[in-house]
Amino acid sequence: MKIVKLALMGRVCHERQHSAVCDGDIECAIKGAQRGFGMDAPSKKKSVSKGSGRKRTRAPDQKREALMRAAVAEFAREGYGGARVDRISKAAKSNDRMLYYYFASKEKLFRQVIEYCYADLVSREEALALDFTNPRRALAELVAFNWNYYWEKPELLSILASENLFKGRHVKNNIRGIFADSQLGMLDRILNSGAERGDFKPDCDRVLVFMSILSLTYFYRANLYTLSSYLRIELGEPERRKAWLSHVQVMIDDLVRRRE
Repeated sequence: MKIVKLALMGRVCHERQHSAVCDGDIECAIKGAQRGFGMDAPSKKKSVSKGSGRKRTRAPDQKREALMRAAVAEFAREGYGGARVDRISKAAKSNDRMLYYYFASKEKLFRQVIEYCYADLVSREEALALDFTNPRRALAELVAFNWNYYWEKPELLSILASENLFKGRHVKNNIRGIFADSQLGMLDRILNSGAERGDFKPDCDRVLVFMSILSLTYFYRANLYTLSSYLRIELGEPERRKAWLSHVQVMIDDLVRRRE
C-alpha cells in the first residue's frame, strides 16, 4: 500500500466521528478507519450471494464517496464560505445527518476534501512510468503531467485558492508531511539520476526546480480567464496550450542541464 493511503488512514482514524468508536475501543477505531477507505476487517469473511461473480462494494463506502465527490464540486464552485452542507447532501442523494456522521463538521469535511484532491494528484504522479535512465525525458514528462493534471482537474485550483484565504491552516502538518515529501521524492530521483549521468548540474536545488514547475504550469491555468482578457488572446486554445507546455519543458530543462 502506498504511503499516501497509509498516512491518510491514520488521519481518518483520528478524525472520523463514528458512533461505534468509543473511548479505549481500539478495535472499533481500526475498523472505522478500514471502512473509511473501503477496506473490510480481515477477521470476518462476508458471504457473497451465489451467481454473483463480482465482489460488491459496501453501501457505506459508496455513500461516503458520493458525499466526498459532491463536496469537492461544491467547494470548488462556491469556495469554503459559500459552500452549503445541504447542497452537498442533496447532490450526493444523501442527507445532512449522514454527512455529519462521516465528517463531523463542515470544516473537517473541507480538510478531507483537500486531502482527497492531493491524494489523487500524488497517486497519479506515483503511477507514472518514468524512465529514470533517461532523466531529461523523465523531467519533461513530469512537467507535462503537472500541466495536464491542472486542465483535467481544475477543481484543485479553486479549492486551493479558497484555502489560501485561510493562510493554509487546513493543509498544515498532515498534508505537507505526506504529499509534498512524495512529490519532492519523485523529483529527487530524476535530478539525482541526471547528475549521476552528467546530464544535470550536481547542485540542483529541488525546491527551486519544483517551484519553477508549479509556477509555470499552475499560474497559467489558474489565471486563464483574467490573463486571456488582459492580453486579449485566447489562452485556452489547444495550439497555445501546446506551445506553452513546450516552452515550459525547455525552460525547466535549461534550468537543470549541465553546461560543458
